[in-house]
Amino acid sequence: MQDTTKFVHLTDLHFSSAGTNEPTLLSDTERAIRNSFAAIDRMAVPPAFIAISGDLTDRGNLQDYRVLKTLMAELAGTVPLIYALGNHDRRDNFYAVFGGNETGEALAPHDHDRVVENLHIITMDTSIPGRIGGGLSETQIAWLGKRLQSQPDLRKLIVIHHSPLFDLNRENAWDRLDARSTEALRQAIAGFPVVGILCGHVHMEEVTHWHGVPVIVGVGHHAATDPLAPQGEIRLVEATGLSLCTLRPFGLSVTFVPHPQDRRVLRSIATDPIMAHDAAARAAQAAG
Repeated sequence: MQDTTKFVHLTDLHFSSAGTNEPTLLSDTERAIRNSFAAIDRMAVPPAFIAISGDLTDRGNLQDYRVLKTLMAELAGTVPLIYALGNHDRRDNFYAVFGGNETGEALAPHDHDRVVENLHIITMDTSIPGRIGGGLSETQIAWLGKRLQSQPDLRKLIVIHHSPLFDLNRENAWDRLDARSTEALRQAIAGFPVVGILCGHVHMEEVTHWHGVPVIVGVGHHAATDPLAPQGEIRLVEATGLSLCTLRPFGLSVTFVPHPQDRRVLRSIATDPIMAHDAAARAAQAAG
């Protein structure tokens, strides 16, 4: 077994080829991405890989993916990049630029796996087109079960956009996986040597010990969610960063590396309209 594997977790790039002219962006996300790679360049030893846990773009436009692919090739060099998709991404446009769709179906989930330095990395697409919250289909869970068994002697790292739902009694999990998917994921990975789950979506640094597995959420490259905001409000503040990860024989350690930030309030959003939007989309999908 490799004694130590160092890798980097990035999330929520929210890249836009329009840059700061993109009306939905609250910050210069390209600059934040460049800040992350400048930090990576300062590492004494290059990372074995860089995992990016979704929301690669802000709008999912073809041009955004084209420019992002060029930018990432410039910045990452020969370091392997592992991409997950988030709710801001569009599968068809991502596949058109990055490839990687083995099924040939334009809207197929972007699920894939690979081995790097004796670490089995399993990446799953928790995005649901039209939804804010995340989920995993029964087909995806079956695929996960087969992939977990395919490398029985290797430790596993899972990369997804939406983290598990820690309160299974919540009815509207717009910010996490839904309860059914969460329980299915728990059952699927039980008994396997999963060293961690890397996530994004909620734009905050968060670590949760979930049924013996550390779930790591990064702050991302757009804006941070203030964990002390009043109930019913999302308060977005100026803050971005990345995570440096070290896997040792005894387990995973993560160091959050913030970019220069002042944490000033950029925007406040009520959660009720977000929950209503996601509930309506969920109902429409169930009816259709």
